Amino acid sequence: MDKVELRMAPRFTNTLGVHWNQILENGVLMLLRMTLVAIGSFACLLATVALANTPVHYLASIQQRWDASDIVCTGKASAPSRTGQIQNIDGSDRDELAAHAVIERCFKGELPERAQIRVIGYDVVTAKGTSGGFAYAGPPTGFLSEGRNLLFLRRSKDPEQFQITVPIFATAIHLADVDPNDSPDKDEHSVRDVVVRELEQALIQFGSTDLTYIDYLFGYLGTPDGIDELSKLSSRVSLALQRDLAVAILSKDHTTVEPVVIALLLDKSAPTWKRENAAGALGEHGTKAALAPLQEIASDAHLTNDQESLKIWAVESLSRAKARLSSLNVIRIDCRQEGNLQPFLAYINFPFLK
Repeated sequence: MDKVELRMAPRFTNTLGVHWNQILENGVLMLLRMTLVAIGSFACLLATVALANTPVHYLASIQQRWDASDIVCTGKASAPSRTGQIQNIDGSDRDELAAHAVIERCFKGELPERAQIRVIGYDVVTAKGTSGGFAYAGPPTGFLSEGRNLLFLRRSKDPEQFQITVPIFATAIHLADVDPNDSPDKDEHSVRDVVVRELEQALIQFGSTDLTYIDYLFGYLGTPDGIDELSKLSSRVSLALQRDLAVAILSKDHTTVEPVVIALLLDKSAPTWKRENAAGALGEHGTKAALAPLQEIASDAHLTNDQESLKIWAVESLSRAKARLSSLNVIRIDCRQEGNLQPFLAYINFPFLK
């Protein structure tokens, strides 16, 4: 899937509370995917650790989920609930979850519009024995969200009951409250256009806390079309979201948006995690114009304890940017001697180019 790289690009936080964080540990930059999941009113305690070591495969892209599904549609779901049934999946007991959904529009397979179906999925663990909550490390988990969803389903023996395509892991995509394609000429829109509008509307509604929709758009459209689409979207969204889009576009090596990303980095009123996104993108893809702003944050003595992670990002990103830009000053010369078909290489560093 062609998507925004998570290492030094936007940090994505989805509606299930999944965070992809970057930390500095023993001088080595590491990726840690950690989800803290709380069960009911017991969220204050941490008791049992469950590790995702399972052959059930997380499908990251929309196309992967689409290909694996019998039915792909939009629908409005009720709040999920536990059925009381337990299923052993890949060696671990999982609580069965269920929700009802009213179908709006089908893109793959056939279901009547406004039909009500029952959707079955599974939690990552059982509530029994985890009354204090648990920590989970692995792909993002989830079922349906209450409200509108892009649903990926498999048929069951019951024509009114469907299984979520991938149990345990996040598969359905939470959509905006209002259908952006609900217009008199909605049947004239292509499936591609409808899906893109749904993702963009969801990004507009949830973008202050959830940027996974940018990743979905890049994965669905590919890099060139994704950049074009996000550039057009930028003209009709809030300043905050314009900056998030700029970070994603810069992460695809399009440096024309670098000033917007620098503005986000230096904006003390912006959320710290979004400023970290900006620092990461500048470290990997910024020009020399990014060095001074990164240095400013890296040496800022007035950052609060809550912003200490921002300084870590800035220090690491500044180091990466300097190393990357310095390497551009090294010219590779392929020298061949007469009568010798084997080349030897000379690397000459020109300090005046710095």
